[in-house]
Amino acid sequence: MLPCHLPIHLKSEMFILKYLKFIGFLSACFICCQGFVKSNTKKSYAASTMELMKLREVEDELVNNLNGYVKTLKMKFNLMERYLIDMSIEHREMKSEYESYLGNPLNSFRLIHRLHTSWRKWYQYAIRIDNNALVHIENARLMRKMLPTSSDLQQACRGIHNLMSFYDLKPDELAAGNLAGYSQPQTGLTAYDCLALGEFGVQNRKEDLAEAWYNLSLTRFEDIFDKYQVHKAWALLLAKNKQLTEAFHHFENKPEEIVASNEVIHFEGVLATKQNCTAVIQKPNRLHCRYNSSTTPFTRIAPLKMEELSLDPYMVIFHDVVYDTEIDGMLNSSNFGISESVSGLKSEVRTSKDSHIVDSKTLNERVTDMTGLSMEMSDPFSLINYGLGGHFILHHDFHEYTNTA
Repeated sequence: MLPCHLPIHLKSEMFILKYLKFIGFLSACFICCQGFVKSNTKKSYAASTMELMKLREVEDELVNNLNGYVKTLKMKFNLMERYLIDMSIEHREMKSEYESYLGNPLNSFRLIHRLHTSWRKWYQYAIRIDNNALVHIENARLMRKMLPTSSDLQQACRGIHNLMSFYDLKPDELAAGNLAGYSQPQTGLTAYDCLALGEFGVQNRKEDLAEAWYNLSLTRFEDIFDKYQVHKAWALLLAKNKQLTEAFHHFENKPEEIVASNEVIHFEGVLATKQNCTAVIQKPNRLHCRYNSSTTPFTRIAPLKMEELSLDPYMVIFHDVVYDTEIDGMLNSSNFGISESVSGLKSEVRTSKDSHIVDSKTLNERVTDMTGLSMEMSDPFSLINYGLGGHFILHHDFHEYTNTA
């Protein structure tokens, strides 16, 4: 706190001195990444105050270019709007007295001509891009080379985190624009700023900080779709840490208009499975192995090796039910086809290669011998090779048939 009796100009000088020290440390934090920067021909914005000054000029140019583009669009819009006003007046006249209007052959001619010629011209005018607009678009494309890269953003985020660590600052302080004891609300962080710092925290395993930034981002966003971006990112972080219940609370904030991604569907399924599967496997005092000779008539003459794992719920393992010769035959005759795409598009649901087993009559009979269940409505047997990184997200393996007889 500055003494109240100091002259105003002295207070200002002290503030500037302290703030410059603060900025100096921030620059030092950014320059800590200089080793990485030297390996690149392009200078890093985050590691150089001089480069940051150039960014100000870049933004000036971008703003001017965008203003020019908006003016060009406004001229086009105003012209179309004036024509639409005239068109609407005549259209309302026709609707109010359409019989007398269309009874006049001149009006009928003008209507046909208007819809055949005028609307077509306006459509062409609407989709045509003005040369002035093209200039602004091209300028914007060329200026992309001057914009910060993802590496610059990563270094800037790291600088903020280093700043917090050195000065023991909290996310809510920085978000409010409080630096080194001085409050400058105009420098406060936006919702998107907080979200970016939260994502950086996740990437660098600073998950407590990430959650704090996510929370600040939520309080700043007003649009429900923007809020859901944060809820989703937060939920995925919690789900990764096995905090499924907390994750589900965030997933519940999904607006109805948004289609849930496969990632969200997967974690919702995992949570539902965890909530509904409350049975505890009770292992017997000792495992019982025996020959099953009672499921079907065939097992009386060819019993199957069966090992009990649990009595409640009842679970068993059947041993040696597929012979080595059968396995070799299936592998040698299989023609694996890729199933990682659906209609030519890469699928996020399943990535694998599979092959149907053509002659599966013997296997069907053996499953019936083990379970006592009919295989009549079963899918054909398949061999599936998931390879490196292959997967099939959580799904149901049942069919819903309605008996219409």
